[in-house]
Amino acid sequence: MRLKPGVGYCLRRFQPLVQQLARAHWIGHIKGNQRNLPILGEADDLEAFLFETSRQSLVQLGASLRKLEGAKCFYCRGGLTDADVDHFIPFSQYPRDLAHNFVLAHPSCNRSKSDTLAARPHLERWVKRLALRSDDIQNIGLDVGMVADAAVSRQVVAWGYTGAVQSGSRAWYSPNQYEVVDQSYSMLFAS
Repeated sequence: MRLKPGVGYCLRRFQPLVQQLARAHWIGHIKGNQRNLPILGEADDLEAFLFETSRQSLVQLGASLRKLEGAKCFYCRGGLTDADVDHFIPFSQYPRDLAHNFVLAHPSCNRSKSDTLAARPHLERWVKRLALRSDDIQNIGLDVGMVADAAVSRQVVAWGYTGAVQSGSRAWYSPNQYEVVDQSYSMLFAS
């Protein structure tokens, strides 16, 4: 498939809309097939069933990450009692669950970071973690039934930060502290 100039940008720019339209159409198709009615009944949570990672999978993933990496917040490095399983590249920017994209975080760090990219020290730690623990995280992902592909995760992270460099976005460092994503971020993906 060859895209005409500007189409890639539009697909990315309007990705949430395109995705929601595709999901809604697929759900309508499944519900509209009379042969599915005995199986589905009047299920109104079909979208969650088809498209969301189960909470149980995230609980299992979190427990396995805690065993592998210890009880420390990925971002502030403080000790964890309660932990959230956070998308390193925010779900709002890449709405797919990839095992290598998940990190453990304090609920407060996770809420503060929200849907922003993480600052350079966090990115450096993520790249190092990918190099050192890729196979272990791959196995954790497979154990909980989640897609686990280090190369794809690395490409997604590189894509996210490349876009941030081009747009001059800010990255979250800690609560109320941000830094501009500059060209130095790109060096982490040069190899």
